[in-house]
Amino acid sequence: MKKRSSIRGSQTPTPTPTPIDPNNLAPECIRVDKVYDWVFFANDYQNKNFIPDEACREAVSNALANGDRVTTECNSTNPEDVICNATILENGNPGRVQIIWTVTVNVSVFINGNLACTFPVRTQFDDTIMLCVPEGITNDNINCRATQVICRTDGVLMGPDMFGPMIPVRVVLCKDVQVEFPVKLEVLAKFCFPRANNIPVPNDVIKCDLNLLEFPRQCPDIFPVDNCECQATVLARNEETLATFGENGTLVPGTSTLDGEICQECSLGDSQFTFSFTSDEDGDTTPTPTASPFDLSFTYDPSTIDRVVCDTDDESLAAFGEGTQTFDTSTQFANYELRIFNDPAGFQLILRNTAGEVIFDSGVVDALVRYEECETFADLLNNND
Repeated sequence: MKKRSSIRGSQTPTPTPTPIDPNNLAPECIRVDKVYDWVFFANDYQNKNFIPDEACREAVSNALANGDRVTTECNSTNPEDVICNATILENGNPGRVQIIWTVTVNVSVFINGNLACTFPVRTQFDDTIMLCVPEGITNDNINCRATQVICRTDGVLMGPDMFGPMIPVRVVLCKDVQVEFPVKLEVLAKFCFPRANNIPVPNDVIKCDLNLLEFPRQCPDIFPVDNCECQATVLARNEETLATFGENGTLVPGTSTLDGEICQECSLGDSQFTFSFTSDEDGDTTPTPTASPFDLSFTYDPSTIDRVVCDTDDESLAAFGEGTQTFDTSTQFANYELRIFNDPAGFQLILRNTAGEVIFDSGVVDALVRYEECETFADLLNNND
């Protein structure tokens, strides 16, 4: 049985935190393509392209020589028009898959605001990635697609005489790759989310000895990921904070702003938060030998959320990962520990350097919190005992 708790904490004015999305288990009988692996990643392509139309090349060269204004635009193609071809190089857990992506964008050249010409630029991306592709999975079971095409061009460069003006083009391709196989299942179902493309491609080919089943085996070590035991949303706007900086314990008064969703729908992949601290240089606090005369305001952006630990008895959770701490003139890497408490409602953010030393501790800060336990497979199995 889930525990549902009311919002605690107060602010003026009182904002509304993001509601928790339910993701309850339910028995289902389905005929479906089972997802054996699912990754999402992106590639960045940059190149200088000559203008294929001879008349346009000559017009642009003359315009540049005369000091006219020459501008360019790059129009992205529809992601559905991107072509991808997947080839399994080696089955395994994980196995090796090669994917070739072909995308075409259109580049337009303007002279003093008037269109001079438009021409296509064709780009190919070649990826080799590690996926769950056990014996029985074939090329037809690799479902690859582009979700977004981003194109940018920055003006015109003067190239060598034989090519004339060159136009730099940058193309970013966002990609979604799934390994699917048709099965009939009776399941207890929850929504799941893609994992990061974070398995390195080994230099030596590693072959796995897999036993053949009616359906290929899943890869439980890498997908699907375990569900969280709890989920929470937290919201604080300019809440008073007496923070500690550095190993010497420098006390700095200020305000904290935090907006976070941890394990939404009970999935670690659906987690994010943002944090900022504004120091109060004129704060009315008692001077101490460790007080700081500097402005230590900063923002913190997490790059990963590696794990979440739940304490269902105390109705609290702790999220761990890494990110960057950005001051007015500098940025540094920092690991974080974000603690969220339901009763009393609040949070605490602790940042550590690469040596594990605490470089920032917000202390417990008041916040609006929604906390809820997740129903896991273990809960249902224990209830059936």
